[in-house]
Amino acid sequence: MKSIERGLLVLADGGQAAFAAGAVAELARSGAAWSCGAGAGLGAHVALLALLGEAEEGERRWLRQAELGCPLLRSRVAAARERLGDAPGTTLTLDAWAFAGWLDDDSLAEHLAPEMAGAPERLARAGAAFSLAVEDVTLGESAWVELRGVPAAEAGDLVRAAAAFPGGWGPQRVAGERWAGPLWGGVGAALGGGAPWGGGAVAWDVVCGFPVPAVARPALGGALVELIQRRAEGAAAAGVSNWLEARGGRSARLIAPTEAAWRAAAGRAGAELGVEYPLPWERNGELTAGLLACGVAAAKIVSIEDS
Repeated sequence: MKSIERGLLVLADGGQAAFAAGAVAELARSGAAWSCGAGAGLGAHVALLALLGEAEEGERRWLRQAELGCPLLRSRVAAARERLGDAPGTTLTLDAWAFAGWLDDDSLAEHLAPEMAGAPERLARAGAAFSLAVEDVTLGESAWVELRGVPAAEAGDLVRAAAAFPGGWGPQRVAGERWAGPLWGGVGAALGGGAPWGGGAVAWDVVCGFPVPAVARPALGGALVELIQRRAEGAAAAGVSNWLEARGGRSARLIAPTEAAWRAAAGRAGAELGVEYPLPWERNGELTAGLLACGVAAAKIVSIEDS
């Protein structure tokens, strides 16, 4: 009997990609395999590794982040302080108007790793289609970009651009002449291009690093970076809900943070998703480990429900 062709869609910004990495790795361990995929935000990297047969490698990288206190999400200011050391009389100031992004770009490049440059060829050999969401800031246009067939020099830049999100990493300049300006990604970029169903898949696994539908966040602070990310999270949750509703009875299963999964990961009956679940920029090893565990728990719950 021929197996059903499955697609994988992963949307997650910043640290919430740890949830996605745990969920996708658990799906792979349970026997899931995908012939095509798409991703937005840092979740694009998680999805790409899965399409390349390395779902558990994505989980391993986030486990390493958890062990190290999540240096991936260190700020540019923190990175500059580390480079300067304890130089006496040195003061770092932040110019919010000129700052391209809050998080350190070098940490992102290290996390994505050099193998991204060879991804288009590996996708072609595997016969897998993969698209990622980016927005050309100059044109003001978002689109799903097919990575297979992209020049190697451009591929790594595209993955970095997809991972960058408002309130996190700043827009990226991408090699190639088809872009009018810098590219930005994040889950918000996925909404302008519509649902990325395609690639011949009959059924889709949709993994989101944020609750769908959105949950109330009563502990949300008034900091601009928090509010920007909360708005993107809410918009993406509504967008995914609309995509799934439009599919009607066609097969799609959603794996996203839920109260049950969060409590299972936390090991506390009173754990509150809306209060404790972190926003993408939060840098903390314990939070990262919790996100991974929540992703694994959510995937197990969905797999049990489908069995």
